[in-house]
Amino acid sequence: MNKKDQMTVENFVSTGMDLETLYDCFQDFSKEEIAEIYHKYNAAKTRVEADMNVSINCS
Repeated sequence: MNKKDQMTVENFVSTGMDLETLYDCFQDFSKEEIAEIYHKYNAAKTRVEADMNVSINCS
């Protein structure tokens, strides 16, 4: 899978598409490649969301 294809899959993941639907949409690619992109994207998203949960005490 080339970089453009990876970015396309990432764009679909970013819309909230689940893994099974991605498999159906991208049948030309292996499930392992799609799952890897899916999990990497969601792990990065989780890290960003965790970093944004900062509590500030201004007292």
